[in-house]
Amino acid sequence: MKVIVFLCFFCCFGILRAQKLSGTWQGLSSIQQTNASNTTSGSWIYLEMTIVKGLIDGKIRHEDYSLRQYYIYDIIGKVLPNGHLELSETNLSAKSKNAVSFQKQQFDVEFDEKKGYLLGKSKDGKSLFTLYRAAFNIQENTPAILTENQLIKFQQELKDGLSSPEKRLEELKAFKFDPIYFDYGKDSLKKQYEPYLIEMIRMVKSHSDLRILITGHTDSDGSDAYNIDLSKRRAAALLRFFEANGLPKSRVEIDFKGEKEPVDRNDTPEGKQKNRRVDFRFI
Repeated sequence: MKVIVFLCFFCCFGILRAQKLSGTWQGLSSIQQTNASNTTSGSWIYLEMTIVKGLIDGKIRHEDYSLRQYYIYDIIGKVLPNGHLELSETNLSAKSKNAVSFQKQQFDVEFDEKKGYLLGKSKDGKSLFTLYRAAFNIQENTPAILTENQLIKFQQELKDGLSSPEKRLEELKAFKFDPIYFDYGKDSLKKQYEPYLIEMIRMVKSHSDLRILITGHTDSDGSDAYNIDLSKRRAAALLRFFEANGLPKSRVEIDFKGEKEPVDRNDTPEGKQKNRRVDFRFI
């Protein structure tokens, strides 16, 4: 009896979570080609759906940029016990002039909670899509086709591992800056910091209005001139790392303070280690 109650609760909870996915989504659809090169072609789709008590109703618009055509299918579906959505294209409700519609498809769809994307896969495995939440409804009779620049931009965002626009502000608010530290007299980066720095790059790329300021520091050993140069080299090492990992130089500024801004005492080994650092902040 307890097992039955648990399963009922689990199914109801999954349906309630799925209902929050109601609305309009847009994104990239990739269709696996059957030719010998085994390449994929990309198009844009809009998915509009309403989920009530585990049942789904809506429509899906496919846009083919290269052919400058679109077609729209009505969809029906349901929420599965595992929380996935099962969608089926039914009636062809609209299309552009001379558009050649693809065969109706069925999709298994899941929500990526971490990244904020709807991820879909056709039952035959030939078609995939990645969608993010849109702020408008599908327009059935508009001839507008997504521009190539928009398509390429989203492809690059996926390649860079960026989350959906809806998730990016949450990630930025939660992101915490930590300094990275250097060995005595050195300006070489330690491997242990690379995952953190890669995540910082992802944060900057996720927001087109962000840049990052890198500030180098040293302990008090050595002359002022030596420490200014060493702190500059430490900041420059970070700049090179960011550029080498895909962050344009235009998104980065460097500064260097030498020994002028310690965060701890310079008369203990522990304090000196904390002062041999690079700090970061968004600008």
